[in-house]
Amino acid sequence: MGKSLITGGAGMVGRQLARLLLARGDEVVLLDIAPAAKLPADIRDRVSLVRADLSDWAQVMDAVNSHSPETIYHIGALMPPASEQNHTAAWGINVNGTMHIFEAARQFGVRTVVYSSTTATFPIQLPEPVPNDHAQLPVTLYGVTKVCSERLGEYYHRRYGLDFRGVRFLSILGPGRIPGFGWSAYTSLVVEECAKGNPYVIKVNELLQLRFIYVKDAALSLMKLADADGSRLSARVYNLDGFSASTKELVEAVTSNVPDARISWEFDPEYQRVMDTQYGNIQHRMDDSLARRDWDWTTSYTLPDAVRDFVEDVRRGRT
Repeated sequence: MGKSLITGGAGMVGRQLARLLLARGDEVVLLDIAPAAKLPADIRDRVSLVRADLSDWAQVMDAVNSHSPETIYHIGALMPPASEQNHTAAWGINVNGTMHIFEAARQFGVRTVVYSSTTATFPIQLPEPVPNDHAQLPVTLYGVTKVCSERLGEYYHRRYGLDFRGVRFLSILGPGRIPGFGWSAYTSLVVEECAKGNPYVIKVNELLQLRFIYVKDAALSLMKLADADGSRLSARVYNLDGFSASTKELVEAVTSNVPDARISWEFDPEYQRVMDTQYGNIQHRMDDSLARRDWDWTTSYTLPDAVRDFVEDVRRGRT
């Protein structure tokens, strides 16, 4: 039985990862600014919650020192559009906060830090598939902060021997997405709201194509990478791929599971422009052959599988 600390632990990936770790007997500590009431009922009384701000050096140091985790899963971050509207907050949370995690890990002997990065670190014009070592030229500040954090992790690995590992996620599909937290949040919200019996309005065109990873695959990838034999790793950060879906295909998957779904379309050209210009880097297939070779990575969920499981979890109240 190990002990893990998950930053952003109350979020959609953090709570799924907590379930996986708890299921195998790990002790789990969640670090988040959210109160305990925001945690799902099935894990609320089984984890320790530390309310802390990643940008606050003292709070991060105290949390790591007090709980002495063997592994830190660093998922917490400020996402677009907030990261593009408040650059200071984005840098404070995403870059300074990440350095606080690395420094706390170094000073208090944390064995491994697993980092949640993103394909938003890549430019818009990309080859197909995108190589793991392709030049990272992000078009958003969010992407810039993630590139910076990847390089920081590599530095701490070289300079101090910190076992830094990371994955680059596509758009993550799953329950628990907060409205306005990520421009692509609508892709999850349309499933969740319809599964709850609520109407939902989509503001992009039906042909917009994105690539996704289901949240349960995303959480599993973090745990598998943490558990991987370090001698097999040929990179510090790995591309992950998933499945592709247009808005129309996503809606069809929703209505096949929720026949009475009330979905309407109100096209917003500005929203579409953002998706076309800032999210073009999650419209490309990622070459995840290194992850498959080095730590036996494979995905379990296709679009139909993901939406069906998503709807079932919402209806069971397990979000």
